[in-house]
Amino acid sequence: MKTIYIVFNNKEKIDVWSSMYDNLKAVFADYVSVKICFLDETNSSDLTDGDLFLVLYRDRVYPMKKYVSSLDKVIVMSRTVQRKYLDELYELPEGTELLVVNDSEESTIQTANNLYALGLNHLNLVPFLPNEPNPAYGRIRIAVTPDEEDMVPPHINRIINIQSRCIDTNTFITIINKLNLNNDQITRNLLKYTQTLASSGTDPARKYITDNLKEEMLKNAFEASGNAILLTDASRVPVYCNDKAAAFFNITVGSSQCLLDRFGRGYEDIFSSEDYQNRLIRIEGSNYIFTRSTIRIVDQVIGYSFYINTEKDLKNMELDINKQLIKSGLVAKYHFKDIIGHSDAMEQCIARAKKVALTDFTVLISGESGTGKELMAQSIHNFSARKDRPFVAINCAALPESLLESELFGYEKGAFTGASAQGKLGLFEQANRGTVFLDEIGDMSLNLQARLLRVLQEKQLMRLGSDKVINIDVRIIAATNRDLPEAIRRHEFREDLYYRLCNIPIKLPPLRERKEDIPAIFTSFLNDADDLMTNALFFQLKQYDWPGNIRELKNAADYFRTLGELPDTVQNAAPEGSNLKIENTSADAMMNVDCPEDSELNVLILTLIRTHSTASTGIGRTAILQLLRERNVRISDNKLRLRLHELEKQNLIYTTRGRTGFRLR
Repeated sequence: MKTIYIVFNNKEKIDVWSSMYDNLKAVFADYVSVKICFLDETNSSDLTDGDLFLVLYRDRVYPMKKYVSSLDKVIVMSRTVQRKYLDELYELPEGTELLVVNDSEESTIQTANNLYALGLNHLNLVPFLPNEPNPAYGRIRIAVTPDEEDMVPPHINRIINIQSRCIDTNTFITIINKLNLNNDQITRNLLKYTQTLASSGTDPARKYITDNLKEEMLKNAFEASGNAILLTDASRVPVYCNDKAAAFFNITVGSSQCLLDRFGRGYEDIFSSEDYQNRLIRIEGSNYIFTRSTIRIVDQVIGYSFYINTEKDLKNMELDINKQLIKSGLVAKYHFKDIIGHSDAMEQCIARAKKVALTDFTVLISGESGTGKELMAQSIHNFSARKDRPFVAINCAALPESLLESELFGYEKGAFTGASAQGKLGLFEQANRGTVFLDEIGDMSLNLQARLLRVLQEKQLMRLGSDKVINIDVRIIAATNRDLPEAIRRHEFREDLYYRLCNIPIKLPPLRERKEDIPAIFTSFLNDADDLMTNALFFQLKQYDWPGNIRELKNAADYFRTLGELPDTVQNAAPEGSNLKIENTSADAMMNVDCPEDSELNVLILTLIRTHSTASTGIGRTAILQLLRERNVRISDNKLRLRLHELEKQNLIYTTRGRTGFRLR
């Protein structure tokens, strides 16, 4: 262990030497032994174990000659101020005069110079030197001192105490270099310590911090990159490798062994004259993917960088990317159990879709707008072997041709004006091993239809601006509400693409062809209001043809839940003369089907209040409503509220503030 002495003439300034001791221990911890030396009590033989000696002032270096073997071991400490104590000084108006007070003339001048170096140039600092009278002393009313308030002249009105000064970073750097104490723990401690100190931003300490931050950031980046990274000089001798590269190839940085000798003469491909990307090289029975770049300064080759992965790494990376894509929303939410329908037409459709889902065939789902084509597509995906892979959906009618092309196939950087500088993966690549759902495919342009045909036939694509063919593995589900055979006759859709897509066709029936499913679907949209349903309402729903299909049915359910009646278009669809047609169908009117006469209802409500309340505790409206329903009395919450209000007006019941419920008078 190294030993550092802090040398003082005597014990007078105990707070100074104890503060410096704490500074040194905060950075060096147990890596050094720190001792305090007072020359008026010390013999030269007492300091023989010292590796380094710290003194406060330059004029104390030479006297140390009789105590140490070499003055090279003596360092003059520089001191600075903690950042938090300077705020008060920075806030002073420009040109403010301050008296600088310290325990000696040399310390006073040193403190003033230190404050100027820290950027306090807007102030006029006047060192207080008692042995050199200055007329300015008398007019100055503010003093700044490093914890020497007892030495401030009595005429000073305001004292700014910047506390005892600390050993600065430059001194620590000198100690580290002289004693060769540079290790990760000491570096971390020094960086933490330096953050508390005031700094000019231009001194060597700032460079030390910046250099260490850069080194640590690069190290973290190399280790976290996921790649094995290897850097060599121009002679192929390793100068750096991260932990992964060292583990792969048992490489030791610092040896003079050329990598070609390490791998053997059968691996000249690694060091070919040209740089390369993603080259498969087999080493000692394992496959690696190498990318090599030449490092130059001007025209001089100074070394090479290698980025290396194993096949397993790439597969794991692909799995991780797929998981991230699924988390980011490229996922199918719906399953076959979410499809409501027990009609023969719908059950046959679902049975066919389940069989198709177990294959990888392309599926074309046709049906009118609003019949649930995407719901069916997601269900097929979630019933297939690709269910844990991405599900990517895009509406071909919603984007212009140029944008749709870049979204589907991706592009390289600079492929077109406005393209991202990094390029972009297309949806087909993002969905690799998963499913792409192309909604409204009948509206895709003929140009894009040709490119899509190649994807279906060859399972390959090229990004915009690239000549590189990319193999993909996706299952395509397409959907349309158009009559594609008619579009083919009008030369608006490619016949060859139609037969590629129509490998397995699924046609979803419109609501008018499965009216028996309407009540169940409508009820599912009502959530907690399904108790409003009546036979008359079901009859009304079935009389309408629902040209908007399920989408229109949901709108009608929202309308009914909000206003208590069906839209006019639906109400007017019932045949004339039907005794089930609902006139002025309000929520209360529809729920009066099983409701007793008003007088009977009043008696029943009063009976329930009497039976289920006490002198201290009443019964709430919700409880009354539940008791009525248990007796098969159907009444809305709104109507019950009005009925209770009427009974209160008649002085038959009362309620107090709060949730105490109703009681009889």
